[in-house]
Amino acid sequence: LMTHLKDRKIIKTSFLDDSFMKNLESSLRFGTPLLVEDVENIDPILNPVLNKELHKAGGRTLVRLADQDIDFSPSFVIFLATRDPNCHFTPDLCSRVTFVNFTVTPSSLQSQCLNEVLKGERPDIERKRTDLLKLQGEFKVRLRQLEESLLNAISEVHGNILDDNTIINKLAELKHEAS
Repeated sequence: LMTHLKDRKIIKTSFLDDSFMKNLESSLRFGTPLLVEDVENIDPILNPVLNKELHKAGGRTLVRLADQDIDFSPSFVIFLATRDPNCHFTPDLCSRVTFVNFTVTPSSLQSQCLNEVLKGERPDIERKRTDLLKLQGEFKVRLRQLEESLLNAISEVHGNILDDNTIINKLAELKHEAS
């Protein structure tokens, strides 16, 4: 990454670095890439940047960091890196950024090799496998939607949950859809 972006003058820093805020402001203003290393959790100062909370003032694009507005360059890019293989991030963060896992394990290599062989030897089975994986993803999304709707219905109940007919109807609907 450092060699790839060397011509754009990438800045390397960490949250523990005393000059982190200065580096972040500089990168935001001038559009230089910023590499933040050893990220085990996200500093809340980055939330406006990750959420792309931009506003225009006098023809300038600005982002609010702490108590000041900083010019925002459209060529700004931030990379957050960690060496901790067991690092877990919140779903909120996962929805705002793109994760790239550079960890290579024997099982992941084996899986990739088997996929390539399957593509070459039996493309029909590979197509079926791909379709099943898509279907599985769609089912997971639908399951999440059903869970959220049930939780919303439960949170809206006033009084005894067993006396509320909307919850009973919702559970019957979920049971019917699950079967």
